[in-house]
Amino acid sequence: MRVNGVRASQGKVGMSVGNRYFTPAEVNRLIPELERIIAYLRRLDAEIQEKDWRLRQRKVEARRRDDQVDTYTFLKEEAELDFLRILSRGQCDRIRELGGELKGGYLVDFPALLDGQEVLLCWRPGEPEVRWYHGPHEGMMGRKPLPEIIDESPDDRED
Repeated sequence: MRVNGVRASQGKVGMSVGNRYFTPAEVNRLIPELERIIAYLRRLDAEIQEKDWRLRQRKVEARRRDDQVDTYTFLKEEAELDFLRILSRGQCDRIRELGGELKGGYLVDFPALLDGQEVLLCWRPGEPEVRWYHGPHEGMMGRKPLPEIIDESPDDRED
């Protein structure tokens, strides 16, 4: 089996950034940064959920009490939520800059070629290395273990 990290001249839309394909070794080198990004994203998501819940509760309570509510009543809380969402999007953008695509459950897919076929190397937080792949339209449920014998690109070999 062959996984090749060379730049392809053409690719499917949404498959990769700049038609770049990754080897497992290249993805493995990104894992420490991906772990930091995902940990921060999880903290942001938890804070967003908590603040959003509190804001919704305050709005319900204000309506229940027939409080005078205008566009400025909850402005601070809504601005805080917007800021947290911007930070979260920035982390998602960083993953895309690295060449990955963030999926549900904080999975990250990287485009690759396996035996000449486009696949996605699939990494999940907590996994020490990328060990799985799936087809472009299969998703997490179609994950298969990477073959044991992998040809790396020449840049990945140590002399």
